[in-house]
Amino acid sequence: MDARVLLVEDDPELMEFVRFMLEQEKYRVITASDGEDGLNKGRTERPDIILLDVLLPKIHGFEVCERLRQDPATCLIPIIMVTSLTAIKDRLTGIKLGADEYVSKPFEPVELLARVENLIKRTRQNVAANPLTGLAGDVAFQQELHRRLQEKTEFSVAYADANGLSDYNKLYGFEKGDGIIRLLGTIMRSAAVELGNRNDMVVHLGGDDFALISTPARAEVIAARILENVEYLMPMQYDEKERERGYAFLHESAGKEKKHPFLTFSIGLVDVMPDLYQHHAQILDRARAALKEAKSKGGNQLARLT
Repeated sequence: MDARVLLVEDDPELMEFVRFMLEQEKYRVITASDGEDGLNKGRTERPDIILLDVLLPKIHGFEVCERLRQDPATCLIPIIMVTSLTAIKDRLTGIKLGADEYVSKPFEPVELLARVENLIKRTRQNVAANPLTGLAGDVAFQQELHRRLQEKTEFSVAYADANGLSDYNKLYGFEKGDGIIRLLGTIMRSAAVELGNRNDMVVHLGGDDFALISTPARAEVIAARILENVEYLMPMQYDEKERERGYAFLHESAGKEKKHPFLTFSIGLVDVMPDLYQHHAQILDRARAALKEAKSKGGNQLARLT
């Protein structure tokens, strides 16, 4: 299988054995011998799956798992914890911190390979990350909404959309327009990392449409930071002459030019209380209504509905 595995293991003999086993199955293996190195390589290498020992030097495996789940850039990477700890409480700790599966030492090689293959396949099918931004896509978004509804917890959902991207594409071309979309994804991800919660989710729905799942206490704070950064960074994506004027000129029909404002971003936010909605489609309809209200205000705006 064409996939990259990050193996975090401090036992050299076991590391070499597992590496050989995985490479025989055509996996590309990245190794780390302590928790700190494993955490860094998880963030920089962005593997397809992580095999994570629990008892590691420098940073404990449980903490590595928790910190990977806190970072939107790595929160969707599947993690299999591999450990000699057999107590139920240890297994539950790993699951609560975000591990997808748990394998006890000593393990059967065939079983481990089967789990790795199945988890990668399941994750690729479910997450369907957007190739332009690397963010989770619509399938993962709807599954997360469904999960939170089932758990009956309070949460908030935001729809976000750029205004003026088609004009920007006409002015600078679609390649630079894709750069704008990537920048918006980065702005949303960084705001969620800085100001959000461990389980927050940033989603790229396609085109210039994004979404965010957070808590009522943090969602508006994150949204405000996103709009603040968009307002600061978007003018920089235009040529100097455009920035000096404060708007862009586009050639219209009959050789005429028309003023076009710089790109802006609208965010519609809806709070979800337990038992308020029966289906995630109802939440999305409400979020679209909030986004429509934000767009009607013009500029970089947020509208929040309950």
